Amino acid sequence: MLNLDHSIVEKYKQAGVIGKKALEVGESLAEPGALMLDVAEGIESFILGEGARLAFPVNLSINNNAAHYSPSVGDRTKLQRGDVLKIDVGAEIDGYLSDNALTVEVGETGEHSDLIDATREALNAAIKKVRPMIPINQIGAEIGRVITERGFRPVRNLGGHGIDRFDLHSRLFIPNYDDGNGQLLGTNMAIAIEPFASTGIGMIHNGPGGNIYILDGTKIRKDEILYKNFNTVPFSQRAVSKVIPDYQKYIDAMKKNRELSEFPVLREHKGVFISQAEHTLLILPDEVIVTTA
Repeated sequence: MLNLDHSIVEKYKQAGVIGKKALEVGESLAEPGALMLDVAEGIESFILGEGARLAFPVNLSINNNAAHYSPSVGDRTKLQRGDVLKIDVGAEIDGYLSDNALTVEVGETGEHSDLIDATREALNAAIKKVRPMIPINQIGAEIGRVITERGFRPVRNLGGHGIDRFDLHSRLFIPNYDDGNGQLLGTNMAIAIEPFASTGIGMIHNGPGGNIYILDGTKIRKDEILYKNFNTVPFSQRAVSKVIPDYQKYIDAMKKNRELSEFPVLREHKGVFISQAEHTLLILPDEVIVTTA
């Protein structure tokens, strides 16, 4: 839990505004035939151009992939008409982070509009529930209710999370269904609410690596070049390539020494479609601020 004085609140809000605008940039770039690499770099360039740093690499997840894929150096993957694309982005101001996401159907065929609407509506309904001292499972219950009523299943092993300085996923977990956890939401804290809806069973599993890394907290060397550039937030292979010439060799050595972990792509089985929506919120004693709205 943070002491959210006025200056910290302002930094969270600034990160939120930039994150929201970056998400809009991504939505505008997500056209049939567009390279995922160009979409990711366009979003990230916008964030950096606004004077912020990346809270994490842009996540671009198609169809049955839910999260944790960022295009690699030279990636030639193109968006196809009808792809259900999750765009998840965040900005950092002095270590204070935003995290927001939306889902677009590339080419707007309309085939998956109900699925996309389900997560957006679940997010909005959940936000209306948020207040200090509410049991967390009540937020999850609202998310699950809306998604289920729309004919889909909430993804049960993904959800929202706490956010601390330089820590995108602090210990707090906000489920997408009523998991019975009666832990109370505190005050003076930042959280992300993150509904996922599925046309499948609503359980994701680990796939291959998604080109996103994080330093191992037990072995961090503060004089090491990756720490100097990225601190303790996630970073991409592409970002490493911009600071280390022989980047892949360096990444492989860090992984071998267990100083670096790679996030696996999170996915359901082939043929399933998943949608996502997300906002960052500040829970203050006298108000709730949606920084990315």
